[in-house]
Amino acid sequence: MIWSKPPSRTILCVRLLLSAIFLFYGSVKLLGGQYYYGDWTISKSTADGTSLVWAFYGYSPFYGRVTGLFEFVPAVMLLFRRSAFAGAAALFAVSLNITLMDFGFDYPMVKYFAAAYTALCAFLLVRDRAKLTAVFRDPAVEESPTADRRG
Repeated sequence: MIWSKPPSRTILCVRLLLSAIFLFYGSVKLLGGQYYYGDWTISKSTADGTSLVWAFYGYSPFYGRVTGLFEFVPAVMLLFRRSAFAGAAALFAVSLNITLMDFGFDYPMVKYFAAAYTALCAFLLVRDRAKLTAVFRDPAVEESPTADRRG
């Protein structure tokens, strides 16, 4: 079957890899790195997309640090089996945003890494698709045992 569960070692490796990556990036942001903080003057005619984004996120040090928190906390959650699904779901949303931003502002090679991280988060979510469908299932709608299943 194409969707059979991969070996738990594979899952563990993916979780540890994503956790290490997002712990690093989250820590950098929490410590005040990556974004352009302070005084700056920017012009659309002279600034590239990368500089524009770093200046925008750095405009508010609070916001810059919160973006780091949104990477750091789910990365920690990936380290524990009980919270790994929620961590993967949160990092999927974060990494999808990063991927769209990287492609939208034409970042260099890192946009492909971001896309790979998003795909790995999706892999973890699909692996636990029973939990994923349970999130969206309406418990008030019970399927009748006599319901017609022919569709």
